[in-house]
Amino acid sequence: MNITLPEVTMKKRYQIALHVAGWFIFVSWIFYFVYANRTLTFGKGLDITFGLLFHLLIFYFNWYVLIPKYLARNRILLYVAAVLAMLVAVAVLQAPFDYYLFREYNPGMDTLFSYERLLQYVLGGLVTTFISSALKVTGNYIRNERRNKELETQKLMAELAYLKSQVNPHFLFNTLNNIYSLAYKQHPETPDAIMKLSLLMRYMLYESNDTLVSLEKEVDHINNFIDLQKLRLREHTSIKFSIQGDLQGKQIAPMLLMTLVENAFKHGLVSKNEIGISLNLVVKNNSLLFTTINNISTHKKREFGGIGLNNLKQRLNLLYHNQHQLSFEEKDGTFYATLKIYFRSNLN
Repeated sequence: MNITLPEVTMKKRYQIALHVAGWFIFVSWIFYFVYANRTLTFGKGLDITFGLLFHLLIFYFNWYVLIPKYLARNRILLYVAAVLAMLVAVAVLQAPFDYYLFREYNPGMDTLFSYERLLQYVLGGLVTTFISSALKVTGNYIRNERRNKELETQKLMAELAYLKSQVNPHFLFNTLNNIYSLAYKQHPETPDAIMKLSLLMRYMLYESNDTLVSLEKEVDHINNFIDLQKLRLREHTSIKFSIQGDLQGKQIAPMLLMTLVENAFKHGLVSKNEIGISLNLVVKNNSLLFTTINNISTHKKREFGGIGLNNLKQRLNLLYHNQHQLSFEEKDGTFYATLKIYFRSNLN
């Protein structure tokens, strides 16, 4: 979390203004409600002002010294002892002022240091200390929660950036292999394949950097990918992509559906006989259901993993925690992948 100097200055000014406003309200309350129906002389006003200065001393000594040094470090016993020592010291310091300067405004003050008077000072200071501690601890808690949330957000964005950095090169590697195959065979549609790749890269470089993209753009990206794959596939290859529901106004995190599409093509184009890849997207008001069905090799054991699918699981857990279901199933030489996502207006 980077904070510039002007931001620090503004926060400091805001804190000072907040403290000044708080004390102004407190003093106004004393003068208005306590002495509203009494005669307030200059001497009594001066007595109240001196008393307020001692409470200010208690408040900010506790705020800036005792809490950071003891309470914030969980040294509770030392903090309690330091508070009691501070209150007694301030009481001993305040007593001569009230005795010699404002005795007439403090009834019952017959001696300089009386037990009852010192106890009154300590109890009054204890209230001020409690208010100071409560405000300081609450403020620290709020700041720590805000800082933790910012750190968690930064961690989330860093993890997503890392995962996407793995997804994109993986996708590019597979696509370049396809184009290389066309170019090696001097296929006349190689320029079209390069154009399709440029559209795919434009989407990945510009659109996929957003937290959310329109579902329509994601589907267009899938269609471009399928068109690119079809350039190198034989006529007996069966590729179906069906869409049900209204895509308009729906948003999704980019490159999620594409991971399953890539996986279907990567592992589905293994048979020399009939090849079938089926993609089905069903969109409802608050969710989408995306299913891929493809052939798999029967000559080696299939594991539901790899960079693409592992990254998909991690991104879903980060972006759609408790808002998605992802399942895989292998049956009779066919691989089924099903992803259900509940739409969200934001991912914060």
